[in-house]
Amino acid sequence: MLFASLAGTAFADAPEDDKIEKPRTEVSKDVVRPWLYNDDPTIPSPLHVVASLADTYSGKDRSVSRAFASTDDGPGAKVSASAELGLTRMLAFDFTGVLGGYGAGISSGLMTGLRFAPFDLASHGFRLAVAAGYLLDLDTSSGIYGRVAATYDVGRVRLATMVHVEHVFRTGDAVDVFATAGVSARVVPAFRLGIEYIVQDIEEAFASKGDPDEVAPPGRAEGGVHQFVGITGTVELLHHKLFLNFGPALAFRTEIGQVAPVGRAVVSYSF
Repeated sequence: MLFASLAGTAFADAPEDDKIEKPRTEVSKDVVRPWLYNDDPTIPSPLHVVASLADTYSGKDRSVSRAFASTDDGPGAKVSASAELGLTRMLAFDFTGVLGGYGAGISSGLMTGLRFAPFDLASHGFRLAVAAGYLLDLDTSSGIYGRVAATYDVGRVRLATMVHVEHVFRTGDAVDVFATAGVSARVVPAFRLGIEYIVQDIEEAFASKGDPDEVAPPGRAEGGVHQFVGITGTVELLHHKLFLNFGPALAFRTEIGQVAPVGRAVVSYSF
């Protein structure tokens, strides 16, 4: 009894550096997925996963990264499945597989890479994530991508922005750039409402139009700048582990005066 008492007292008085700290194994409470198009920078805890299924209904497109179609081949759907695995407190592995209509048939593609989040679990409201990796478009063209995503919380409101840059190794397609911005507000504990803006193929606003008779003039491989504005509704269930995101959007092509409805839905689960 005396030995046990002395051992307990010695452990209680041990310096903080000598105590064994249990590894953090619970699902990250910091993970939030309130967006349809923005990339939220929060990442899962080590050895935990955030899995997502998404469906975008718009024109057919060969790209696996853009939020919406960059061509006018007609209506279609692009379905994707994603998994984000926490490796360390600030590092995660991303994988996304995409299935969609391209040309006269159905094609598949993928995106895979690493995500670094230096402010994960920080007490302030600012979050940042830097990601980079490899992509395979629906037309089997390979490429590389990099993106920076950031959010800032003000009470019940979360502000978001993202910039994505990629280079696909195909003729006439040098560098593609798109950006997003959004605002999401928690209306009640289980529901958020927001608005998002997307502008993709920004580089084409500064490119030469080339020969108008060409199908894809140099620097105009995606047919010009595309802009979208959409409403996002998010339902959070199972103690904020399950996120159901849905909402309509309008696509604007100012070059040809086109306005078209599009839609997207995303289901995410953190475990």
